[in-house]
Amino acid sequence: MLPDFRPGSLSASAREARGGVFRTTLDRRVLNQRVLGGALLATLLAALYHHNDPFERVALPTMAVLLGTLLATLAFTRAPLLITQTVGLVVGWVYLLAKVRYVLFVMGDAGLPMLLNLAPWAGVLLASHLWTLGPQGSAHLNVAALGSLAALLAIRVALDPASAQASVTGTVLQMLLAGGVLLLGQRGAAHRMTGDVRRAVLGQDTPGLDALTGLPDRVTLERQLEGAYRQSPEHLVVAAIAVDTQEPPDLTGPNFQVRLSAHVSRVLMSTVRDQDLLGCLGDGVVALVMRAPDARSARAACERLRVRVASRPLDGVNPTVTIGLVYADGHLDPQALLRAAEDTLGAARQFGQNRVLLGPAHPDPDGNAENLDALFA
Repeated sequence: MLPDFRPGSLSASAREARGGVFRTTLDRRVLNQRVLGGALLATLLAALYHHNDPFERVALPTMAVLLGTLLATLAFTRAPLLITQTVGLVVGWVYLLAKVRYVLFVMGDAGLPMLLNLAPWAGVLLASHLWTLGPQGSAHLNVAALGSLAALLAIRVALDPASAQASVTGTVLQMLLAGGVLLLGQRGAAHRMTGDVRRAVLGQDTPGLDALTGLPDRVTLERQLEGAYRQSPEHLVVAAIAVDTQEPPDLTGPNFQVRLSAHVSRVLMSTVRDQDLLGCLGDGVVALVMRAPDARSARAACERLRVRVASRPLDGVNPTVTIGLVYADGHLDPQALLRAAEDTLGAARQFGQNRVLLGPAHPDPDGNAENLDALFA
């Protein structure tokens, strides 16, 4: 996900996040445990509600046992997540197909209310294929699920042609058609989102974005910074981040520094929190706008960011960045904050590369690096 560049993205609620500059996302294994826990709870409640139905008295407790086993597997083992997701989807489809078969071949139109209660869950199962397995991995399961449902319907009509006029037959047919439309819509939305993200990252045909990095240009970033400052100048941090010059492993490689700048920008976009702002100032310099509880926390976050960038090599070269940051104290307006961050970056680069300097500081006009020693203490 790309950072949110709206003026309200650095909201008061976002200021409460005190975990530094790295994005905080929920672990996929934990997320799947919660989903399975919710499905298990729903199954147990349904078992209590439908305890008089002969089919549900067997099917729901069996499904609850299977879901509980999957939940325990996720919680207490390191079984591959893909396998547990696939097994969970298969369990859901086996239950759904068994219930449709029970309604079609045993209950007939008398089972229409049961089928209507089941229909929304067929859509949920089809949608969850894409959520969990992705467009490629879900294709075979989609075909198998809808194909099995169509096969049940076809067998029922073949055995009893008069059942083609039954209400349950029409309902199952509608489930099939709705499932097909849902799958086509999901895949179209996924392709469109992929294209939108690619254009945003590459800055293609998007005004206000830098063509190389895909980040907002200086004018756009200044506007976003002013909006964040108007909302609240407290705890605001502006950091200027410069990509250090690196020698490519192959000296004949063209435009290595340009590629390195684009690479570092991608690393930054994938690292910072969604509520932080990133922008391109030009000449391999990126600006980060975030909120931190105090100056010490802001510097620590930038140190972690510097280490994260260095851990993402490009063509065998570990990139490094030099960072100059300024913590808002209420005496600098947005433009002054940005200029102070750039001046602090200039002072840090005078001293050397691959370091973080908390300002405000100004470059030594005489180029005397020794005068800056105290700033890094």
